[in-house]
Amino acid sequence: MGRKILIIVVLVGLGFGAGGLMWRVAQHWENTKPAPNVPVEVNVANTNSQVNTNQNVNQPVNQAVTTLPAEINLSAPFTTQAPNANWDQVHEELCEEASVLMAARALQGRTIKDAADAEAALQQLKSWEMEHLGFYESTTAAETVQLIVGQYGLQASLLKNPTVDDIKRALASNSFVIVPAAGRMLGNPNFKQPGPLYHMLLIKGYDRRGEFITNDPGTRKGQNYVYQEAVIMNAIHDWNNGDVEHGQKVVIVVSR
Repeated sequence: MGRKILIIVVLVGLGFGAGGLMWRVAQHWENTKPAPNVPVEVNVANTNSQVNTNQNVNQPVNQAVTTLPAEINLSAPFTTQAPNANWDQVHEELCEEASVLMAARALQGRTIKDAADAEAALQQLKSWEMEHLGFYESTTAAETVQLIVGQYGLQASLLKNPTVDDIKRALASNSFVIVPAAGRMLGNPNFKQPGPLYHMLLIKGYDRRGEFITNDPGTRKGQNYVYQEAVIMNAIHDWNNGDVEHGQKVVIVVSR
């Protein structure tokens, strides 16, 4: 009797062990599975933007685009805001700079070669902000426009109270859209929970499923990361001195 009980206990233990292993494998796959299918990327470096923007004017954009394509995905190199996986206090604050860097390199027809290249570029952007703004943490949409124009000489404009179609028209005109957001409203499971109070990410496209395609620098899994359109639109909020969830609805349109 005792031997039978021992055998049963061993078998049950093995069963739980195998089940635990299978669960861990399943969890690993869930955490590392390929990104959902997204449209083929389009290189914008050699195309002519149809956007006529001005840094100081909030005007309707992309009116030349009367018929929106069903989907689009602009090519942009990816980096996290902590290229060397050093998520210290400085790099926790570099989402704005990383979003700017990705858009700028795409519009310049340049890649991000490696982590060292990304880190050096982020530090240059931080230095520009320290010199011209006196700080680099939690820059507003307007301050980020100053950074884009001052560091890269690109066109950048603020678009207040954007609609989904406004964002899509910008993308269809070969422009990128940088979103200041209440980070915890994005609900990204890859963020260190509960997520950042304030965050910026790059919108580079949209698909047929009602999703925006982003390069989100807040996670190493952020390349071509998709968010439901409603999630992005709800989360759009400027810094607002830290009261982010009541911040203005505004995005940044960036073009050559």
